[in-house]
Amino acid sequence: MTKQCDHLADLMPGLLDDQNLFSPEDAAHVAQCLSCQAEMSRYRRLERTLRELRGLFVPVPSGLLEELLENLDSASERRERHRIAGRRAASLVGLAAATAAGVGGVLVLATRRRSA
Repeated sequence: MTKQCDHLADLMPGLLDDQNLFSPEDAAHVAQCLSCQAEMSRYRRLERTLRELRGLFVPVPSGLLEELLENLDSASERRERHRIAGRRAASLVGLAAATAAGVGGVLVLATRRRSA
């Protein structure tokens, strides 16, 4: 892929909205570059597929909204429980570290008193 191909690849998504994005030099490059032609073909196929999907109607099963809302509520509750559990774990780790530091301090003081 050349620098020109990279430049055109950046412009290609915009071609779906504005067919005049390519300069005559860009169009000449695409006319002779198989890589750019393949990329253009993919964008055209994507555009066709999106146009076809625009008119597609998909019936929504009854009860789907209620089920989604329930699942969102339970996911939110699970996140809150995990958050609280994480805070408790952090508190316990902090308490354990403080206790270890205190015990270490007591041992250091006791050792210093014996050697003095």
